[in-house]
This record gives sequence, C-alpha cells and structure tokens, in this order.
Amino acid sequence: MTKHTIIKIFSFLIIILLLLFLYSRYLNPSGLTIKETAIYDKSIPESYNGLKIVQFSDLHYGRTTDETKLNKVVKEINKLNPDIVIFTGDIFDYENISDKTQNIINKAFSKINAKLYKFACIGDYDKSYLDKFQEIMDKSSFTILNNTNKLVYYKSNIPLNFIGLTNPDNIASLYEKNYLNITLMHEPDNITAIPTKTIAFAGHSLGGQIKIPFIGGIRKIKGAKTYIDEYYQVNDSKLYISNGIGTQDFSFRTFNTPSITLYRLYHS
Repeated sequence: MTKHTIIKIFSFLIIILLLLFLYSRYLNPSGLTIKETAIYDKSIPESYNGLKIVQFSDLHYGRTTDETKLNKVVKEINKLNPDIVIFTGDIFDYENISDKTQNIINKAFSKINAKLYKFACIGDYDKSYLDKFQEIMDKSSFTILNNTNKLVYYKSNIPLNFIGLTNPDNIASLYEKNYLNITLMHEPDNITAIPTKTIAFAGHSLGGQIKIPFIGGIRKIKGAKTYIDEYYQVNDSKLYISNGIGTQDFSFRTFNTPSITLYRLYHS
C-alpha cells in the first residue's frame, strides 16, 4: 500500500468521523418524528376504542432542547388532537433554572391541549427542583401523579385507573382489581415492581441515546438497564418506552431521532 493510498484512506475516515459528529451533535438531536402505535388488549373496555393518548418525555431543556424545539413539540402534540396527554418526566437538564426559562416552559406546556386530562409523573432530574416542576405543572393544568392514582371515565361508567409511579415501594393500594391499570413512570425498570397487570408508559432510557444499526441502543443507565427499547411484554403487562425529546449527560443522539408517540387503545 503506497503512502498516497494511506493518506487517501486516512482522509476518508476523518471526513466520515466529522460527518458522524455533525449528524450526532446537531442534525439528529434537532429532528422530531411522530410515531403511532395501536394498543390491543382484552382488558380495555370497548367504550374506550380509539381513545388517543399522546406521550412525550425527557425534554432535558437547555441541552439540545430550546424554545423553538419545545414549541414545535407542542404544535405537533396538538395536531394529534389527543384525548389524554402524558409527560413521563425530566423537564430540565440543569439545576440552575432562570425565571425566564421557567416562564418559557410554562407558556409552552399551557398551550398543550387534551380533551380529557394532562398527566405527568416525576423524573429523576425533576426531583432536584420539585418546586419548579410542581409550579409549571400546576400553571399549565397538568395533574401530577406522584405515587397517586386517578380514575378516568370516557363514554362509560367503567373507568381506567391511571397511576403515577415515583417510588416503587408499597404501591399495591394504587392498583385496582376491577379496572384496567395504566401506569406512568419515568424509569422503565420499575415495571418489575408493579404487583398486577398494567399497560405502562415510561421514559428515561432515550432509546439508548446512541444506536448502532442492527444492534440498537447501547447506553444503559440506572433505571433503564434492562428495558431501553420501545416495547416489551413483561409477564402480563405491556411496557411502552418513549425515545424522548432531548439528550442526557452529553449532547449527542445517533440514529435515534427524538419522538412523540400517539397511542390508540382498542379492545381485543
């Protein structure tokens, strides 16, 4: 192999690495895809056929999510005309939150429309500034489910039981035996603590953040070491995990576009 050939190969590799860096740092994190998933389950009452739940998660505002991107997320959520909107944790990425930043997020969240309810559960980052999280959710009409539950009625006298799971200890009393339980939780690995069948929605994993073709997400973090991909069947329960909007710890996403998911419920 000649010196000229070696230089050409080396130059080619440098270009590829530079393009991959630019893609992972700027192009991929700035994208947004809308995913649609139908959930079929015999536990879903027929009166809930077609109920639309839109999930978004893990903004980590201030890293790769800014005001422009957040407003785009809100716009896309409203286009889907959801019955219920769920946010599965982690608004901020830094602990020093300015009043300006808080107002931007509050204004955006207030514009999110849902026919029935807007629910939120608490993420691991949210725990560091719980007062600010609470204030934003209160002002934007989100109901925080913090180891609490809420019965939701839709065209029927049979409710769905929505649970927000923050701490997986002593949660049996939150779950109903006679109704379908729908669990919102930030960390997907908590699925193993749930004492009964549920349809669960989680975030936190960011789909592994860095994905390799034919291998999938490679980054496993505490709370998402076992469950990082978009869907799992765990015993009798169904677990759906959002890819999230932002980035965590470092400002890169690779082959893993931020996303919002529309779920439609159907009795089967």
